Amino acid sequence: MGEHAVVYGYPAFAIPLLSTPVIVKIKQSENNSLISKYYAGKIEQIPDSLAGVKFLIGLLDKEMNNNHVNYTISIDSGLPIERGMGSSAAIACAITRAFFDFFDQKLDHQTLLNYVNKSETVTHGKASGLDALTVSSEYPIKFSKDEAPKAFTFNSEGFIVIADSGVKGKTKETVADVRKMYDENTKVIGAYLKQLGDYATDANKYLNQGNLKQLGLVFSLANEILTKLNLAIPKTDKLIDAANLAGSLGSKITGGGRGGCIICLARNLTNAQMIQKALIKNGAEQTWIQPLSIYAEDSDFD
Repeated sequence: MGEHAVVYGYPAFAIPLLSTPVIVKIKQSENNSLISKYYAGKIEQIPDSLAGVKFLIGLLDKEMNNNHVNYTISIDSGLPIERGMGSSAAIACAITRAFFDFFDQKLDHQTLLNYVNKSETVTHGKASGLDALTVSSEYPIKFSKDEAPKAFTFNSEGFIVIADSGVKGKTKETVADVRKMYDENTKVIGAYLKQLGDYATDANKYLNQGNLKQLGLVFSLANEILTKLNLAIPKTDKLIDAANLAGSLGSKITGGGRGGCIICLARNLTNAQMIQKALIKNGAEQTWIQPLSIYAEDSDFD
C-alpha cells in the first residue's frame, strides 16, 4: 500500500513474500557467467533488461574480487521480473549476500541495503528504498521519508491472493509519468497521492485490528486512485473484476502499474482458492496465496 505516494513522502507499507524465496549460488569456474531463466551467458553480455543486476555484479566484483577469481552465478527465483513484486530487489539482495559469502566477508544489514538500493536505482530510476527493506526482512515494513523504516507485526486472519497479469510493469516509466502529471497539475495529483498515503495508514490500522472488511474496502479505494493516475490496463482491470466477483474483499494493482500483479484479500483459505481459480480462468499467468497469520509476532513460520 502507498506505491507512488511513497516517492512524495507519504507513508507506505509492504509485506515480504516469505513463502517465495530467491536463491543465488556462486561457484568458481573458468569464465564469469550468469545462469538464470532471464538470461544465460557471459556476465559482460548481460542485456539491458537486467542492467541493475549487471551493475551490481560489477560493483561487488570490483570491491571484493582482489584476486580476479572467475565464477558462475546461478539465480533461481519463483518471482517474475518487472511485475511490481520486488523481484529485482530480491535478486539484488540474494546476489549481494552470495558475494559476501563467496568471498568470506561479513555483511551488515545497512551495507546490504546500500548495495540493493544502488542496483534498484539503475533498474528503476529513483528508488524509494521500500523494496530493499522488505525483501531483506522477515516482517512487514512501514516506510516514509519523514520517519525511520520500521518492521511491524499484526494478528490478522485472512489471506492475500496475488496474480501475475503476464504483462511487464513499467516502474521507471510510470514513476516518471506520475512526476510529470504532478508537475503539470500539482493540486489534483498531489491530492491523489496524499489519499494513497492516507489509505496506507488506514490499511495498517485495519490490519492491526484484524478488520478484513474495511481493509478490503481500502484496497479497492486505493485501486480507484491508481486508476486515476493512469496506472491500470485492461488486463489488470479484468483480473480485479474477476477476483471481486469471486468474493474478494478488495483488490488492487500492486507495484508501479501498467502491468505487473494485482493483490486481493480473502476471508479464508476456501475463499482464497475460489479467487485463485477465477484469476487463472481469466488469464493470470501465475498466482500465489499467502496467509496473513504468518506475520503475527508469535508465528512459527519457517
